[in-house]
Amino acid sequence: MYYVAKVDADKCAEYKCTTCTLYCPEANTLMFDSVANNAWVDEDRCKGCAICVYVCSDMLNRDCITMTMSTPD
Repeated sequence: MYYVAKVDADKCAEYKCTTCTLYCPEANTLMFDSVANNAWVDEDRCKGCAICVYVCSDMLNRDCITMTMSTPD
């Protein structure tokens, strides 16, 4: 078990900012869907660093991303 980022798609779609995707240190992990206008996380690639949470919550005051416990399948 480990922590991974989860994006609240509805909340994220209100802002359409893409800022979190710029700060993710792991390539192709936190991406933006321009059709749905929200970010999404490839949970298999997420390392649980929580930088995206800091950017979204602390820097931008939007609280669209949280860290949740993931269990292997």
